[in-house]
Amino acid sequence: MTGSSSRIGSWHLLQLVCGVLLVLLLCKKFTGQAGHFYPSLYRSPELKKVLPPVEARGPQDPVMERMEKARQRVNSVKLLCWVMTGSDTINTKGRAVLETWGSQCNKLLFMTSVNDKTQLPGTVALPGVGEGREGLAGKSKEAWRYVYKHFRSDYDWFYKCDDDTYTVVENLKLMVSGLQMAKPYYLGFPLHKKVEWLSGGAGYILSGASLSLLEQQMSSPSNCMESGVKAVGGTSEDQLISHCLRRANVLITSSLDAHGKNRFLPLTPELHLPKGAMAKTDYKWVLQFYTDRATTRMDGSECCSNLAISFHYITPDAQRTLHYLVHQLHVFGSRLSDLELPEVLETSA
Repeated sequence: MTGSSSRIGSWHLLQLVCGVLLVLLLCKKFTGQAGHFYPSLYRSPELKKVLPPVEARGPQDPVMERMEKARQRVNSVKLLCWVMTGSDTINTKGRAVLETWGSQCNKLLFMTSVNDKTQLPGTVALPGVGEGREGLAGKSKEAWRYVYKHFRSDYDWFYKCDDDTYTVVENLKLMVSGLQMAKPYYLGFPLHKKVEWLSGGAGYILSGASLSLLEQQMSSPSNCMESGVKAVGGTSEDQLISHCLRRANVLITSSLDAHGKNRFLPLTPELHLPKGAMAKTDYKWVLQFYTDRATTRMDGSECCSNLAISFHYITPDAQRTLHYLVHQLHVFGSRLSDLELPEVLETSA
């Protein structure tokens, strides 16, 4: 009996040793060093922008410590997101936003003009604005004024998009975490037709300082009129807001990543990723009006940043699909959760 117990104890010890060796080998395979595990994402040039420099101390590598500081910095970003929606889409497209990426915002608002019992949490029924595309410009102005009045002092950054925009909020926070919200920033996907503006569908973000300057312009109707946009060939709500900000001397800041790739994307992944797909559709106007078209690809494998922030024209089902792929699907070797090995590894009898 004693000999049997000894053999069992030795077998368990052997299993333990093998398990430790397995973990060390896995760590070495995916990091190049035994005992350290840092996914390739943590070595991204984008993260290096916000990672404070830390010197290596003896045998300990500082990457994980630096990553934790970066995570704290990103988590400290106070972000309000408001979504342009309407009575005919709030319970389909709006609900998909609420059930997916919207929960990552510190505050989520749905801007509409109809007050009814089917509203989602965070719905704001703006007074005196109409539904439909013809009412979007006035709706956007009233939405921004509402945000300024009720939330300017509570949040640092203010993001606007449509109810068919998919947003990776963590990447949005990462981008602005290295910027000062007290300075005027206006970032998104740039288009150009006589003057430059940022696509509303791809989403754009204002710093707190820019929001204050926008409110100053909108408080004087003559400074922020739709006629001013029409004079330069524009009609849309995103062109109007850009016009108002331009009058306040708030200029567009580039949102390209360290490799010159776009983070805000105005179309679906299916139109951006296959080379030449966009030019065969009614959306080829994006290629014509894209500001950086001379230096940056809009389609093919070079179109999109690895830290992309948004895609547009995303259906409710596609919102949920993208959210699964972004937040739930794990690729072994790329996330810390890979080390969450089963407590008991199956062994042969």
